[in-house]
Amino acid sequence: MKRTSSTVVALCAMLSCAGMARAPTITPKLQATEKKVCEERKFIAQGILELCLQVNSGKMILGAMDDSATCTTNFNTALANADTLAASYGTACRYIANGNGTVSDLNTGLMWEQTTSTCTGEATCYTNTYTWCAPNSGETDCDSTPLELPDGTAFTSFLATLNNGAAPYNNGNPSPITGCFANHCDWRLPSIVEFQGIVDLSASGCSSGTSACIDQTTFGPTQSYVYWSATTDDSGHLDGAFTEDFGFGGPASIVKTFGYYVRAVRSGL
Repeated sequence: MKRTSSTVVALCAMLSCAGMARAPTITPKLQATEKKVCEERKFIAQGILELCLQVNSGKMILGAMDDSATCTTNFNTALANADTLAASYGTACRYIANGNGTVSDLNTGLMWEQTTSTCTGEATCYTNTYTWCAPNSGETDCDSTPLELPDGTAFTSFLATLNNGAAPYNNGNPSPITGCFANHCDWRLPSIVEFQGIVDLSASGCSSGTSACIDQTTFGPTQSYVYWSATTDDSGHLDGAFTEDFGFGGPASIVKTFGYYVRAVRSGL
């Protein structure tokens, strides 16, 4: 019987020769391991991106050209490589539930509020509605400059509740701030672009009006209706701000005094 040369064996190992090497059996345990590896790679990529952007800013102060695009390109490549590896094992790793009512998006570096179906006064209740601005006495809309301020209940009630932290004194020194939602005091409304980033047009019932265009297993119960963003409409409609319509997956500009749904976000995993 003819022996296979060591050179052929080595080449086959490198090129994964068909019929001479067997792919590993993909088990739930292996998928969980590869999902963890994917998550770790994305965490590292986020850290490298932040460092790269900081270094770039420092160089720009010294007169160098802006090279932030390279930082972003390398980051996107790292994300794509992590996703490709995870997909080869039948898994994915974009979102992580933090176990405290929040979910982290490893692709954007944003942390999102998970809405809840318990509605006994919680700010996170998915049926709560809020306004973007409050009209002056005797007026009904926000079509002049003083009324463009974000002073509706989305800010004065919803976000004020989430960010209601305190720093009690400890022997004359302020202690770490506590009492904010998920121990973070920088919650805000998302921009319309950030909202678009979590729209899932493949979600069951999306665009039919029967279910929201979002992964509700990840983000919690979501109305198939409009949610306020922090982005004002600058096309001449001073009384309007952009909303994300999770019933159909697209943005729309709506009068700021109307009561609609909200979801909070913060920058940071």
